[in-house]
Amino acid sequence: MSLVIEGVEKQYKIMATGTTINALNGVSIEIPKGKTLGIVGESGCGKSTLARVISGLEKPTHGSVIWDDKTISDKGRNHIRSRHSQVQLVFQDPYSSLNPRQKVGESITEVLSVYKLVPKDTVTERMEELLSFVGLTSDLAHRYPHQLSGGQRQRVSIARALASEPELLILDEPVSALDVSVRAEVMNLLIDLRTRLGLTYIFISHDLGMVRYISDFIVVMYLGKIVEQGDWRQIIERPLHPYTRALIAAMPDHSIIGNPETLAKTLQGEVPDPANLPKGCAFHARCPIAVDACSTHIPLLIEVSSTHYVACPEAKI
Repeated sequence: MSLVIEGVEKQYKIMATGTTINALNGVSIEIPKGKTLGIVGESGCGKSTLARVISGLEKPTHGSVIWDDKTISDKGRNHIRSRHSQVQLVFQDPYSSLNPRQKVGESITEVLSVYKLVPKDTVTERMEELLSFVGLTSDLAHRYPHQLSGGQRQRVSIARALASEPELLILDEPVSALDVSVRAEVMNLLIDLRTRLGLTYIFISHDLGMVRYISDFIVVMYLGKIVEQGDWRQIIERPLHPYTRALIAAMPDHSIIGNPETLAKTLQGEVPDPANLPKGCAFHARCPIAVDACSTHIPLLIEVSSTHYVACPEAKI
């Protein structure tokens, strides 16, 4: 069983101007069961849009997302309910993702009741078990979200996502809104849950250090396209795309890098307007190794090895 993303494109039309924004441009990825894919890139690169498409919250303009040999965008009430039980999304801000008028226990038992995964007389017991899974005591079930700390709220969000017994968990910036002191605790919790429950993860972040910590494979995105992908060691220790190198150069701790000489200088300029993308490679105006051809030709992913791909013909492979 695996997640297969095939040529996914997502376009948004701005009614006021009649222009079209290409949030995703031909994204293709395959994630084996039980593995973690990390997706990294600057704000606006399409990470969260991809998460919403994979989870079924939005339908792709073109392409398909297949989980367990079933296309996620298929219609039908029973299929949608089954799909949502298998694929769950944990959002960045736990406070806004939880109902402020609903007690913690109620938010979890609601999921259990909708999917009818346990007998009615054991719903409370299962709810308390889920709280225990994420390191919370059962007495917190009677509190409202505003009565919890940020770390506790995110643990509740994770417990709520686990209530439907999913096989794929999409984690969209799950620790970026938390205090630094609790980020490591939540990250360790996620790693422990993956092992205990056999989950498949998609971990989305702008922080390459966090992505490296939890991921088996890493995809680097820029303006809706994949510019480099490979296992975490290849991406961190042998980055090939100049954008990947710039992201690594921005990391506070360079001690994990195999060869510091491969790092690029800090990126110059701003991300182009997605409604008015430049011709050729979208990164060429900010790229330190761009040549004339980069402004006219759109680069395709080049196979460096069986697991490492880069969308840059000028990269020193």
